[in-house]
Amino acid sequence: MALCLCSCGHAAADFERKADYVPTEYSYTDSPEEAVTEEQTEETAETAETTAPPPETTTEATTTAPPKPVGLQDGVLDGHRFGITKFSHKVYSNTKIKKAFSKLDDICDDYGGTISFAYKNLCTGTVITYNADTKYGLCSTVKAPFCANLLEKKVDPEDEITISVLWDDDGGEVAQGGIGKTYTTKELIRLAITQSDNSAYYNLVNTYGYTSFNNKCAELGVGYDLGSSWIFNYGTANDLLKQYVDIYKYSVKSERGKWLIKLMTKTELESQITAQLSDKYPVAHKYGSDWDQKCYHDCAICFAEQPFVLIIMTNQEPETKESDKVFHKLAKQFDIINEQIVSE
Repeated sequence: MALCLCSCGHAAADFERKADYVPTEYSYTDSPEEAVTEEQTEETAETAETTAPPPETTTEATTTAPPKPVGLQDGVLDGHRFGITKFSHKVYSNTKIKKAFSKLDDICDDYGGTISFAYKNLCTGTVITYNADTKYGLCSTVKAPFCANLLEKKVDPEDEITISVLWDDDGGEVAQGGIGKTYTTKELIRLAITQSDNSAYYNLVNTYGYTSFNNKCAELGVGYDLGSSWIFNYGTANDLLKQYVDIYKYSVKSERGKWLIKLMTKTELESQITAQLSDKYPVAHKYGSDWDQKCYHDCAICFAEQPFVLIIMTNQEPETKESDKVFHKLAKQFDIINEQIVSE
């Protein structure tokens, strides 16, 4: 069954819960709306096949009453290490909210200035942040917003790009292919997102430039841009929150955006937020890491019943089981918090 987002009324890029969800490669056509209609027709047929009446049984079905909203208790939002804005005045459990907030405080105490996070519930607008204006090397988290901008400005996905530059010390697929090999724009976007291929991203920037991306950053109020000698730059969790919320909005209204989201749900490294939450619902993400700068980040669009964006940036040795722990801890608490918020 397709997963509905929530009362905010958008479809989750035809996502299903992980137990049933099998991502498929989206092919661009001249009439993407027609392609979607065919997919929806197939989905309807599959649903009809799997929703036949069950055989008669003597076992009586039992149902659990849905939780009832209650008023947010006074003081719950006060005195925390993190900032909270636009929090719902009704929740499903004050007890669970209090416990999750307490655990967030503990995480902030444990990690101090080496982490930042920014969360936004996309139905209610609730935002929770910690150190969200601290700058880090963005690393590869910039690739998803850059590719979204390419798709949004209607570049031809079948454009052929001959590789002319390689990122230093890059061992990715494009670097292995070497100078002179030709890829389509769509292929380079796929490699930049799913494999975080630096040379794929480098050649996309080299071919299409960064003016349109910088204009989009200014439009969103993002505090960094790109240039000829800096295609990664430094930014904040608040910057990335704005950009990944924008990717979500783009995916709601655009077939190209849906295709980008699908790429972000099947990446080669999924040991951070995805590892914690993807058993419950689809998680589209882009990570970033740099050993020299000790940067390790993850930016996730989480398709829960009420979808949310979670940005986590850290100064720590990247890509280890130890460095993954804080992502798991934070993702777990934000999932709990997100479930308690009442969308009105």
